[in-house]
Amino acid sequence: MDDVVGVTTSSRAGDTISTTSRQPFFVAYIGCLIVIASLSLYFLPHILQGDALSYVDAAKAYAQGQHLSIDLSGEITREIVAVHRMLTTTLGIQALRFFSTIAGSFEVGWLLMDTVLFFGGSIVLYLLLARFYESERVAFIGGLFYAGNYSMLSQGMGYFMDIGGWFFYLLALLLIYLYIESGRYRMLVIAALTIAVGGFFKENAYMASIPLGAILLFEYYKKPLTLLAKSVPLGLLVVGPAVLQHLYIYREYGYTYAYWIHVSQDYYEYNSVIVEYIKSFGSLLTFLAPVALIGAYEFVRRFFDPTLDHKKKVFLVSVLASSIPAVLWPAITQRVLFLAVPGLILLAGLCIKRFERYWYAFVPLIILYLLAALTMDSFILNYVNLPM
Repeated sequence: MDDVVGVTTSSRAGDTISTTSRQPFFVAYIGCLIVIASLSLYFLPHILQGDALSYVDAAKAYAQGQHLSIDLSGEITREIVAVHRMLTTTLGIQALRFFSTIAGSFEVGWLLMDTVLFFGGSIVLYLLLARFYESERVAFIGGLFYAGNYSMLSQGMGYFMDIGGWFFYLLALLLIYLYIESGRYRMLVIAALTIAVGGFFKENAYMASIPLGAILLFEYYKKPLTLLAKSVPLGLLVVGPAVLQHLYIYREYGYTYAYWIHVSQDYYEYNSVIVEYIKSFGSLLTFLAPVALIGAYEFVRRFFDPTLDHKKKVFLVSVLASSIPAVLWPAITQRVLFLAVPGLILLAGLCIKRFERYWYAFVPLIILYLLAALTMDSFILNYVNLPM
């Protein structure tokens, strides 16, 4: 465990990310991603329905230059939901239009876009794990826990926009960690821009602002003026574009995000919130849960060890904390709670690192994890959904 979180970061500050791609584990990882993506596309029923239709409506409205007619005093309509998509997923919708033009249909184009984002997010997480733990083996196993997750396969690779937010969230985390290694402020500037762009794909990307703020606070809490000088420009980069977009939508439609919050509070009601969290996290984590728990034990056991790198500890805790808004969101679903998965994988890396000499022992667990994800909707959830 001495080299798990206690590795000094200066030795890698000059490394380039591209060196990872020359490792045999990375090549094997890409092969696994191809297999996993193919299994999702072939076996899972990705159907253009429900929420997906509102994204298509918004894309068509943009393409046709159409001004949607909405009435905020009545019931929720597809037009209102489409305007909300314009507010929160502007770039995601434009990307959907781009890929749909290439593929010739929204159905195929959307799956193509999700596949690109699936590979992108999985590779970014691999790079983050490889640098954080200085281990290709940890990156390989941890990356497969991400790519093979139930929500990733059924919803990330389905007709939803969440995967775009997940990608930019992870990319921002990687850039923040590169700042920890190098001390280059421009990495945080690029991270802030990444969060701003990701927020236009899905608002969950904004949660990367929590690790960004935590690192700055940790470094400069004794220098408040420096903290302000460093953090205010980054904050403006993150929220500025969103504010302009919100003002534009309000001017065009009189619509604000507060309306969506109000509707969500009234719409989601559960007989037992605790049971819903257990069911959602249970189906989301499955075989990742015990590995993450062992990682949590290792982290707590070594937390006060003076040899551990403090910035790494702050980074890990802040990534875990960045999922709290998702956990508190009124809708308790795997798709929303998935934001906790990257942090839990980062935590699970402590367990994987400890036993990395026997990394192949995790492969059967990954296979069971993947099988559980592929059969979750068709078999497992139907079997465990008790009357409670």
